[in-house]
Amino acid sequence: MKICFENTMPGSGSEGYFERLHANWKKVSKPDTELVITSPTIGTTEFKYSIVGHMYADMLRTTEMVEGIMQAERNGYDGAVTGCFGDAGLDVLESLVDIPVTGPAKSTLIIGQAVGNKMAFVTLPNWEKNIEKLIKTYGAQDLIISNKPCRALTISSDQFAKEDLLIDNFLEIAKSAIRDGADVISFACTKGSALLTSKGISCIGDIPIVDGALAALKLVEMMVDFKKAGLWKRGKTIESDIIEGLQGGYYHGSESV
Repeated sequence: MKICFENTMPGSGSEGYFERLHANWKKVSKPDTELVITSPTIGTTEFKYSIVGHMYADMLRTTEMVEGIMQAERNGYDGAVTGCFGDAGLDVLESLVDIPVTGPAKSTLIIGQAVGNKMAFVTLPNWEKNIEKLIKTYGAQDLIISNKPCRALTISSDQFAKEDLLIDNFLEIAKSAIRDGADVISFACTKGSALLTSKGISCIGDIPIVDGALAALKLVEMMVDFKKAGLWKRGKTIESDIIEGLQGGYYHGSESV
């Protein structure tokens, strides 16, 4: 089995994150499942130009990620994951490809429901409303705490590279959500969750932390198994000639590597 994890931006500078993701995946994957992380060739690695939660940045990023996963299907991948906790383009991809595809937020809600009753999310600044909107889209309002289910980090963006400071800030905010009734926590950022897992931080006391990237990869692995067994019939609902016509008229696409 071969699974594609489509990164949000060009891979240059993300090598450490990719290494962590591969190492984390080996802890839970089946021996015959290969993970390949792909990245858009067009985009920006500059944080100030790709501000998470900015609608224009999200729109541009989503286009590249959708094209990358469509390319993965053409290249013979069995399944794919959108590598952004915002599930960028997932609703569109579900009608565009025949391979199983999922995203970290949707998968986290599914896994979170299995291990607890009330979830809370720690996320990046400016992303609280986006995560809350996703929760409503998935009809999961009853699965989250009522008081501030999505809470942003309080350190500045230029401090994110300081891993110890980032982890401490995450834990501080997560504990405040636990005091308000959360019995499942998630870091609503795939890079952040990969960092926690790589450091062996999978729970706070007896409260589990769901790694969104691993949840999505494991879920899509299972979906591929179901499809191969003939138990998963869902496929794209847009004909290939219409997809090609839209691409030719509006967007020519860029390769993912």
